[in-house]
Amino acid sequence: SRVPIAFLMLASVSGCSPSTPLEGSGVSIGVPESWQPASPDAWTVPGVPLAAWAGPKGSSFVIYRSLPIPGGTAAMIVESLKNRLTNLPDLKVLVHREETVAGQPAARVEVVASGGGDAFAPSGAGTPVSVNGKPLIPTRQVTVGFARPDATLFLSWHMPEQDHEQILPEIETMLKRLSLAERPGAPSSYTD
Repeated sequence: SRVPIAFLMLASVSGCSPSTPLEGSGVSIGVPESWQPASPDAWTVPGVPLAAWAGPKGSSFVIYRSLPIPGGTAAMIVESLKNRLTNLPDLKVLVHREETVAGQPAARVEVVASGGGDAFAPSGAGTPVSVNGKPLIPTRQVTVGFARPDATLFLSWHMPEQDHEQILPEIETMLKRLSLAERPGAPSSYTD
């Protein structure tokens, strides 16, 4: 008779857990049908990928988190992201500002650099390098970041620069559909 009780307890405990890393991070977002779910690690990000989508015109969208910034603000994220990206070759900063998204202060940085449309090209030697023989094209990155108590959360889109005017309205729609729930007592770590 102890086995069924243990099973019930396990079932009830597992039922309380979020079903995806995105839900576990308190993130809910409405993504248009033109964006297809992809493996969270389909594109390299500087943190833990939570979810990813392949979008129209060869674009991509990844939600990821990194370690929290003690006392962090949207202004701090704008400045640090702008400074980090400025070191990429041929990169041009187009937008760097604070705005309110999902009722919370957010950092927004938009840049253009060489890439494949869905990501920037690797440039370890200071020169962008084509991946898989794809030609390098101007690629726009739109990144929106949030300083949260347990993590720094980023939403990052890449798209061919020539198609950004068609894709930006979909990004704005996703940002309007974004909801961020608090995670009281959530641990601060890269691995949870």
